[in-house]
Amino acid sequence: MASTLDLYIDTSSGQLIEGGSVLGGSLPTLTRNDTYTLRLRLLQKQANGSYDDITTTGSSLKVGIGTIEQEPSAGSFKLSINGTTSSAIAFNATAISVYNAISNNVSTVALYGTGDYGSYLLTATQPNTAMSFGSDSFTLFPTSSVLVSTRRNPAASVQAQQVVKLVRNPIVYSDTFTTTPTAGQIALTKLSDGSTTQNETYELTIGDLVRGGSFALVFGANATTGIPLFTSAVSVQTAISSGISTVTANCSVQDNGKQGYIISFTGRLGLTNIVTALALDATGIQFTPLKQTTLTINTAEVEDAFADTSENSITPTIEIELTEDGTPRTIYQGSITLRKDLITAGSSVPGNQASYYTKSESDANFVSKSSPQSDINVVSGLINVGLFASSTTYGVLPQSTETINVTTSLNFGSVPNNSSSSITISVPGATLNDVVLLGLPAGLTEGLAFLGHVVATDQIHVDAINATNSSRTQNAATFRITVIGY
Repeated sequence: MASTLDLYIDTSSGQLIEGGSVLGGSLPTLTRNDTYTLRLRLLQKQANGSYDDITTTGSSLKVGIGTIEQEPSAGSFKLSINGTTSSAIAFNATAISVYNAISNNVSTVALYGTGDYGSYLLTATQPNTAMSFGSDSFTLFPTSSVLVSTRRNPAASVQAQQVVKLVRNPIVYSDTFTTTPTAGQIALTKLSDGSTTQNETYELTIGDLVRGGSFALVFGANATTGIPLFTSAVSVQTAISSGISTVTANCSVQDNGKQGYIISFTGRLGLTNIVTALALDATGIQFTPLKQTTLTINTAEVEDAFADTSENSITPTIEIELTEDGTPRTIYQGSITLRKDLITAGSSVPGNQASYYTKSESDANFVSKSSPQSDINVVSGLINVGLFASSTTYGVLPQSTETINVTTSLNFGSVPNNSSSSITISVPGATLNDVVLLGLPAGLTEGLAFLGHVVATDQIHVDAINATNSSRTQNAATFRITVIGY
């Protein structure tokens, strides 16, 4: 989804030209509550099949997104003539109701009729009598307009007629278009100053609105002749060498991979901080003439349009109108897809899932037994495959007989340098060759190391080892001792 929507329009046929944001002839999908910059390139096809940009000086543009000729769904409107305003007329009033609302105050209308739903034909009572109705949309919903147009002007033996039509307003509308700015579309930027370790380097970048013409490079009092846009890097390097005498062949130009160039000072100007700056003269550049406006897809009318359907997307019509010399004409009309947004201002963060399984989840995670298997205990199954030893207690390691945990306070006192001190602890169940792990307390004396090992049945030693050149003191602290039968 692009925030910039570029449409190239053949104004002579009212068709989109593939390019810009139109790929495969289809408009991209827009999203409710987003804002888009709509940019228009207005073209006219020539006899040879090429397209030329039309002149928009003195012209104006309008764009609307909505439904075509759709009537309001609720509310009422009013009509006025000769300074008198009618009573409120329901949005779905019959012709006789419209006539009664007018004729209660106005005597110039005697005949009436209807066309389509929401359309009324008003006829003057006498020929050669002017009739001009004003309108008030009053409470029509969704936001709508009351269009009054003259069907027949008064003349001798001719009764004037006017048509009243109720039409919903566009759900998105704009009539403020400006010329798309081209600042920065072509630019020369210094990438690095010259020094004893690197050459002074510039990059010339070319934007997507640049379509032709030529540019020049300026160095102090010297400048190149016009360099055609999109020419090869070799041609740019030749132009610099030919036009700037103080540089001559002391430059290198390479493509930057984006239709632009990387320009470096080399030779006698290499590895040097160049005081004179290289500059760009872009007066000869031609830019694509785009007109732009802002489309904001978060109007109340957008919400109304979605409220009329249970779908997550709608396909309203986008219409673009060009007015030249006071005459409006539609230059494009087509369908566009508008979808609901997922994230809104009222969205809430989903809650974390419970850290436990429900009964139904637990049941679903069990693998059903199948014949000829029989019910077995899970622990018995682990013993059968050799992961646990067969015993009444089980250790934390495969084949271990048991795991014993005790906590006790140990006070080693002063431990001489390059020596150790041992404390004997009774741990019922401990046997020779069992694994002993120590959980050490906080605040141990720096320089001491601690080691546990079984010295006899039900008995272990905890050693404090001092490998430093001075004595260390370890006062009473609580140790966790774990013995793993193995």
